[in-house]
Formats: sequence, structure tokens, C-alpha cells
Amino acid sequence: MKTTLVFLFMLSCSAFSHGPGKDNDFAGKRILFIGIDGCRADALVAAMERGLAPQMKMLSESADGLLTRQFYAGGELGTPTHQPTVSGPGWTSLLTGVWMDKHGVKDNRFIGGRFQNHSHFMRHIKEVAPSSFCSSFADWPPIHDYIADGSRVGSKEFLDVKFTAVPDAKRHFIDNPEKDIEVRDEAVKTLRTQNPDAMFVYFGQVDEFGHGATDSRGSFSPDNSLYVNAISHVDSHVGELIRALRGRKEFINENWLVLITTDHGGRGTGHGGDSDEERNIWLIVHGRELPREELLNKATPQTALVPMIYKHLGIQPKPVILAPSDQKP
Repeated sequence: MKTTLVFLFMLSCSAFSHGPGKDNDFAGKRILFIGIDGCRADALVAAMERGLAPQMKMLSESADGLLTRQFYAGGELGTPTHQPTVSGPGWTSLLTGVWMDKHGVKDNRFIGGRFQNHSHFMRHIKEVAPSSFCSSFADWPPIHDYIADGSRVGSKEFLDVKFTAVPDAKRHFIDNPEKDIEVRDEAVKTLRTQNPDAMFVYFGQVDEFGHGATDSRGSFSPDNSLYVNAISHVDSHVGELIRALRGRKEFINENWLVLITTDHGGRGTGHGGDSDEERNIWLIVHGRELPREELLNKATPQTALVPMIYKHLGIQPKPVILAPSDQKP
């Protein structure tokens, strides 16, 4: 059975009329958002300190980069925004910019998701700039099947490239490292052959090693070599993406904001609770203009990522008229 599905959607020839460098809808400003599922903060730092994550270490320690561990998942404790530290709510919050009380996703089943009113950020980019080029690459199908497709207005697609590498369920996701490679390769190809304005690239293997799904000896811990090595493997993919980005012919005239983060941490072989190991995550930001002091000195929710993207691109999303059922979640 073919496990890789590639969907390439062309709105019209005008969708590809803009070029590299400053010749886009945002005066050269562009976004690369890399998501690493289930990557615990202290394990990432351990990988960096042991020389196993040189690419992310370089991005975070360069003059134009930073790493903050004051980023957090799970909403605000004791309020309606409080949500489980699992992938469904986590990636929905990261991709829509709101907590569970608004987007409605409580778990990985996505029942009750309100994506028409709280949509994927790329839908809003496309609404403001119809000729922009938006692309997404993932090997956890719900990101596209629920969050992206649920955000569409009717059958109108807002992703110019949507690549889903589908792990074989019979192998209980043990082929995630292979699927991460497929995701990497397609994203690299897009950077080399197209002129993307916004890219989201998701890698799933770290979470699977944490759960012990890929290897029963795994766990969410900086002391577990299998888990830290999985972070190292993904770090190499990050490096390939950055090399492809910097190898673009007009890179010198492009203003890229690179964002790398995770949806949650973990404890033992699970996650979903409110422990520091699950809620306290991390964010790497690299670009010419960074809100450095704010990110380093202030606790920042994962819902702040989408507004950061809009600010970089210089856009204001069109207002959404909420349905009556969504006005009081």
C-alpha cells in the first residue's frame, strides 16, 4: 500500500507569479515553522550540550537567534483555557493561536473542533494575500485531515503544497523515522524549487521514542539515549532545511523568521498532565528582528506563536464573525 500521499494544489497561475527575494506579498519576509512532536525541554538541552543537536544549538546561539524555556503548553491552570498536554489540543493551539476554550479540541479525536471560527494561520495568510504560497508537510495525518482541512471554507484549499507521509498503523508507527525523512525531502524540494512564503514542517519520531512505540526501551527523559538520539536525528533534518533555505538564489534579499518548537513534553512514557515536564516546553527563534527581551524574560504561551507570525509578515487577519454557538464556549 502506498504510504505517501502528495497533494499539490494550484489556485491559478497567479499563485506562482511572485518570485524569490523581495518579490513576494510581504517585501521578502517569509516563515519557516518546524514542529517536533513530544520533545521535552531538558532533553533538547541535553542533546545540545552533548553535541547531538548542533543545528538547533547553532540557530539558538547565533547573534540572530535565541532559545527560551519559558514557553508553555496546556493553557492557564484553573481557567477555561486549561487543556491536556496531548498532540490534538497542542498542535491546534500552535497552528490557530488560541486555547481549547476557543478551538474546542480536547484530545486526539478532534471531536468538537471549531476550525471555521478559529482557523489554521495559513488560511488567514491566504485570505489577506491570495497570491501567497503556503505549504505544510507532516507525518501525523490529523494535522492535515482535521486542522488544515477543517479550516477550509467549503472546498477551497489554502495550502499550495500539502504533503502527508502516512505511517503504517500495522507497524505501530515504528516507521516514523522513515516518514520524517520523506517529510524532510519534500520540504527541502519545495525550498529549492518554489518560492514559499510560509512553511510548516512537522517531525513525529521524537514523540514515538518517548512513548516507547518505536522501541520499548524509550521514554521521555534526557537520560534515555534512544530518546535523545531521536532528537539528534531530527536535528539533522533541521540542518538540511536550513541549508536549503540559505542556498536559495535570492536568500540574501529574503527575511526569514525560523520558529522551532514542540506541542508538549512528557513524563515516563506518557503525557497529558500538568507536570512541569509536560507543560514547560521551549521555543527556538531565528531571524533579523526578534522580540528577544520579551521571550527571554517572560513566560510565553504557545498561542503566542501565530501572532508572532502575523507580526513578522506585517499582516492583520480579517475578522471572523463567530457563530452563536462559539461565542460562549
